[in-house]
Amino acid sequence: MAVSTKVQSSMIIKFKTGVDANGEDVFKSTRFSKIKVDSADENILFIGTEIGKLLKYPLSEVIREDLNVVRAE
Repeated sequence: MAVSTKVQSSMIIKFKTGVDANGEDVFKSTRFSKIKVDSADENILFIGTEIGKLLKYPLSEVIREDLNVVRAE
């Protein structure tokens, strides 16, 4: 049986910086590493949204990215 252990979490804030020549939205993102692995999703969303209020560009989404190690049990 395999067991998964979360070893690292990151928060990525994605924001719209404009529109290209073809009319497609252009996005940029900023990664915040070393988020506590046991942080609640609600807390990450709240912090990401609050940081988004400080940005020059409109916030598009807040992404949580987890890194897991899978081992045999």
